[in-house]
Amino acid sequence: MTTTLREFQRHFSRMQRAAESGQAITVRGRSGQVFVFKALSQPTASVGAQMAHLAGSVKTGRRVKSLAGYGRR
Repeated sequence: MTTTLREFQRHFSRMQRAAESGQAITVRGRSGQVFVFKALSQPTASVGAQMAHLAGSVKTGRRVKSLAGYGRR
């Protein structure tokens, strides 16, 4: 994608999303300078985020949910 510096500033959030999806954005300045805007790497997920799908699937012997406070035990 090629754009001007002014449009890049105006629509930075859109350009940032495009760069995060893998596109390289070429920005041309008024004096003819050319800049390339591209995300270098994807942020890595934390261990908690990676293991979140396992929550509740491991049997520990303790109840995960309780109905205490709702008139039940």
